[in-house]
Amino acid sequence: MLINELDGLTVDRNDLQEKVNETASNLGSCQHITAKIDEWERRTTEKVKQAAELAEKQERRAKKSVVEQDIARLRQEIDQLKKDLTKLAQTPTIELNMKQSDEIKWDHMICVEEKSINVDYQLHQLEPMGKYLSRIRNESFKRT
Repeated sequence: MLINELDGLTVDRNDLQEKVNETASNLGSCQHITAKIDEWERRTTEKVKQAAELAEKQERRAKKSVVEQDIARLRQEIDQLKKDLTKLAQTPTIELNMKQSDEIKWDHMICVEEKSINVDYQLHQLEPMGKYLSRIRNESFKRT
């Protein structure tokens, strides 16, 4: 009986040892999976960095190209303006137009004309002014 119990304990110990070994093996495979995940993360991060660097280079090239195109366009516009200014400087913009003095009617350049004046209208216009002046004169006498 004791031997049977001892044999049972040995079998239990062997089963337990096997389970411990399986568990250790599983833990090792978990560590292996964790290592694979870490490696995948490292490679992915590196690829993202490379893609970002490539995109930045493309952006710099595109900006440089745009700036170069703008400079070329501005250069053309400046050259055209220079040509236009040169043409403008060579073309007289003011002309002197002199008529012969014989054609001018000197007696009509300046003259004196007599105009008839309506006396009633003028008096009518002066009437309000006279009232205004009288009122001012009366007010100034009252003050003194």
